[in-house]
Amino acid sequence: MPQPTFRSFLGIGLETTAGEAVDATAFIPVKTMSPSDKLTLLDDQGMRGSMVQTYDKIAGPIWSEYGFDGDVFPDTAGWMLAGILGDIATTGAAAPYTHTMSLLNSGNGQPPSYTLSDFYTIATRQFAGLMFSEVGIKFSGDGMLTYSAKATALASTTADAPVPSYTGVPPLAGWVGQISIGGSSAAFVTDGECTLKRDITVVHTSDGTQAPYALWAGPLSVSGKLTLVMEDDTHYLNYLNNSKPPLDITYSQGAGAAAVAVGLHMSKAAYTAAEIGRGKDYIELSVDYEALANTTDAGTSGGYSPIKATLTNAVAASTYT
Repeated sequence: MPQPTFRSFLGIGLETTAGEAVDATAFIPVKTMSPSDKLTLLDDQGMRGSMVQTYDKIAGPIWSEYGFDGDVFPDTAGWMLAGILGDIATTGAAAPYTHTMSLLNSGNGQPPSYTLSDFYTIATRQFAGLMFSEVGIKFSGDGMLTYSAKATALASTTADAPVPSYTGVPPLAGWVGQISIGGSSAAFVTDGECTLKRDITVVHTSDGTQAPYALWAGPLSVSGKLTLVMEDDTHYLNYLNNSKPPLDITYSQGAGAAAVAVGLHMSKAAYTAAEIGRGKDYIELSVDYEALANTTDAGTSGGYSPIKATLTNAVAASTYT
């Protein structure tokens, strides 16, 4: 018998020890889920007097990759952003709490690891030791604020199905956002995106197990795109003059204990491309940008960071990391 796709759900939990699976403590609304165990098969091609190339497949190392996406919820978005940045400071004695996230530059510089619990009716698979390699945020004036995430983890294992629970916090519509460029409101931005990336290297050694010796996070890069209603040459000149203005993408709604917000602040956003478009009845400017490392966006671990993310929600301190 077929099994229903829409009964699937995704849970996440913060690991105390990297690679040791934990139960889900939060559940992330998702639109797509793409789990993939990566078993390396090693060819036995030793010649045996026959006109044959491959005689066997030998099991080699195994790990997994996981991708998922959906609408941005101001509470669950913290798992992805904290997971790729690593440095988080939380203020507030009660809801709403404010979580300020930057690139972790202390110790070994490694972000936290999580366990994803993927329920798909047939079974629940846990992906332990998971580290985020990419988190993308997209918005448009006529759509939703959305996210996509990619991660690397240890090979999946089966587990008991958790019981999902969700907060009543709604996702954010694209029109709610406010964009600021160079310290001034930019009400003419029709859509945009911001993508945080860092390589996760799967380190294999001869240690008697198929599992990786380590999953290791590399340096962070942040880049994105903006589409502007071109009112004048200001932002085209930002590109030509290599001006690197600060860029803010801020979404907030609610009041009091129910106040929520998602903010991305980049103190130095260098325009790497700008193209004037005439495909519509009004002139547009398409901009590519890269956020540059600076000390202003750094967190409590010091050093440099290209971005500072701020979330306001009812999630208590020490939850995400």
